[in-house]
Amino acid sequence: MMKFLLPLLAVLLAGCAQNPRQPDNGQPVLSASEAQVRYEQGLARYLDSRFDTALGDLNAAVSSGNLKSADALNARKHMAFIHCISNREAQCREQFETILKADSNFDLAPNEAGHPAWGPVWRSIKGNLDDKRAVVRGSGMLASSAQQKLAEGIKEYDAGRYKEALNALHAAIKNGLSDKTDEIRAHKYAAFTHCLMKNGAQCRTEFRTIFSVNPAFELLPSEAGHPAWAAIYRRELAAARHANKIKPAIKK
Repeated sequence: MMKFLLPLLAVLLAGCAQNPRQPDNGQPVLSASEAQVRYEQGLARYLDSRFDTALGDLNAAVSSGNLKSADALNARKHMAFIHCISNREAQCREQFETILKADSNFDLAPNEAGHPAWGPVWRSIKGNLDDKRAVVRGSGMLASSAQQKLAEGIKEYDAGRYKEALNALHAAIKNGLSDKTDEIRAHKYAAFTHCLMKNGAQCRTEFRTIFSVNPAFELLPSEAGHPAWAAIYRRELAAARHANKIKPAIKK
């Protein structure tokens, strides 16, 4: 029996030596040097607007698991750009979310964040993450009473308990939120809640308060078009821009 098994084993081992290891997607695993070549090649092809081939290179480099973490994030960023340019928003969103899971402090450069193809997707994902982080901060042992109330207000809002949300948000504002971003966040959720409760005057007042704190404030793209507050928000935004002589962003 061993006479037959030994030749068979030798054949199997030879086959393993000749065929490179493959990941779940069936593609050969790239070495670190090969992954780097495909990564750099993908970036070059992206700059040359050869998006399909760039996507293949970048995906191969990332899938290898042999890129440095910063390069892997940069590759995913460009993959997101390509997907959004190609009207594949779900895949674009998936790449951005993967980036933020790996590095929650990651951010696009200002000229990238304002891009018309992927800017709205990025700002919505990043903004929603920042809101979730505010809830986490407010739930921590070191949170101030104002931060705790802000977190409570957002949770109540998400649960659809609008009266309770307003009570908590107003308490957060009254207690004094030291961070201006948190102060604006509290007024934003208060505006949303008032508008959903059809309290138009109070909703308008909250938006005006936001613009008095930050005249350049804008809702996230995923928030701005909500039918409950879109009309009020647009009027107050236009009034704030006019009063502060702020030119609207040019839509490319």
